[in-house]
Amino acid sequence: MTGMADKLGVNPLAAVNTGRLDQADLDAMIRRCRSCVKGDDCILWMVDHEKADEAPGYCLNSEKLHALRDK
Repeated sequence: MTGMADKLGVNPLAAVNTGRLDQADLDAMIRRCRSCVKGDDCILWMVDHEKADEAPGYCLNSEKLHALRDK
């Protein structure tokens, strides 16, 4: 999850520290990422993208990550 966040220019730990994200939401994001069945696709996507404006469509955290980036 942190790898995808980095590609999108989001720092989830900083968001927790500044109150933009609470720890329970961060924990839920990590659980969603761990439960994803597209892990191999995700790794390949991250290898191919140094930085990105959008997460891949299958990313279970894309909505939350985009919201954090846009705040």
